[in-house]
Amino acid sequence: MRHPRYLPKFAALNLILALCFVLPLSIARAQDPVTIEYWNINTDTFGGPQVTALIASFEEANPNINVEPRSFSEYQVLQQTLETSIAGGNPPDVVQTGYPYLNYVGASLPYVPIRELVEKYGGEEFLAQFPQNILDIPVVNGEQIGMAYSLSVPVVYYNADLMREAGLDPDNPPQTIEEWREAGQIIKDTLGIHAIVWGYEQDNWTTQGFINSAGGNLLACVDGEVRAVFDSEEAIQGMQTWRGLIEAGYSLDASNEEARQALLAGQTVAWVHSIAARAGIQRDADFDLRATVYPQNGDHPVRVPGGGNFLAIYSQDSAKQEAAWKFVQHLQSPEGFTEWTMGTGYVPLLPGLTEDPAYLADFVAENPIQQVGMDMLDKAVTWVSFPGPNGLAAGLRLHEAAELILSGQQPADVALEDAAFEVNDLIAGEACAS
Repeated sequence: MRHPRYLPKFAALNLILALCFVLPLSIARAQDPVTIEYWNINTDTFGGPQVTALIASFEEANPNINVEPRSFSEYQVLQQTLETSIAGGNPPDVVQTGYPYLNYVGASLPYVPIRELVEKYGGEEFLAQFPQNILDIPVVNGEQIGMAYSLSVPVVYYNADLMREAGLDPDNPPQTIEEWREAGQIIKDTLGIHAIVWGYEQDNWTTQGFINSAGGNLLACVDGEVRAVFDSEEAIQGMQTWRGLIEAGYSLDASNEEARQALLAGQTVAWVHSIAARAGIQRDADFDLRATVYPQNGDHPVRVPGGGNFLAIYSQDSAKQEAAWKFVQHLQSPEGFTEWTMGTGYVPLLPGLTEDPAYLADFVAENPIQQVGMDMLDKAVTWVSFPGPNGLAAGLRLHEAAELILSGQQPADVALEDAAFEVNDLIAGEACAS
């Protein structure tokens, strides 16, 4: 019979063997190198350098995690590519998604809920930094599908040198559509260029601004269902206003990049675009660049969609999920938001950063263009997200109507009425949010 004194040795050996098979699983998961993909819509002139800097600082703090960014030209292009990637079983890990695709993602795509990420990997203290209304932005049917990341409003960037050359006062720029019409005629007569250009893409952000600021809406709740109402008299008037400025030669039918280049080349005095473009346009402008508020249309209050995006995680592998969740928390740390705001213009979503000298207080105080964006926040309304599995197609149909109007191919009433009819067919049966 074996002596009892040997039993502890065998017990210890068994314990060591057990630990070799059990404990290292979690340790290896944390320590083994992992690569995640970050899909975004940032370019060299729109947040790209900040994406690079934020990835670098994250990788320095997390040497076993590699982040591979992939940039897209537009939210719509990213979203279409995302669907293809998911269908092929190879989704990216973290995706920067525009707010108009929020309902579609919530209804149709295999995101990882924030609740699940916190349960698995922690993050309660991280979430506790945010006001509840910020956490609620990316909530669909009671589920937080991501983290609100960026918030912007449109401002009017303008060339004060050209305004002065035209005989106008750059210290008192136009504040209304009518004032821009009057300035447009003067600028056209004296300089032979455009006065103010709104660029636009497939996401309907600019279109919604014109319709909302004319007293109209894109969607409404009718008998418990979501219905398109962008064929109202007010909405039609808003789009006619936009087209009228183009017809008169005061504006230009252009994409955002075309409009940006027109401002830089001195082909227009002003460009209406997101405050998020501030850093890039300040860097590239070789003239006295200033900004003013979005112009009021008649007696209607200015209402503009709050632009920006949320971060959603699609990783199915647990190691990648954990790494992706760490990356999101890095992007949304006080240091991350400071880098993001200074390098873009987006409004930080953590309270107090713009008042804290350790972060953004001095920067905002010394940057009047950024302050214009801050002053516009009370004019912001929700960027409309068309609901249901046909939400992408519905949004694209409105964009097509806007293109027909702005190019002069169809009058606003015909284009919007036809589009509203088709959109209501696409979203039929979608219940209003409770």
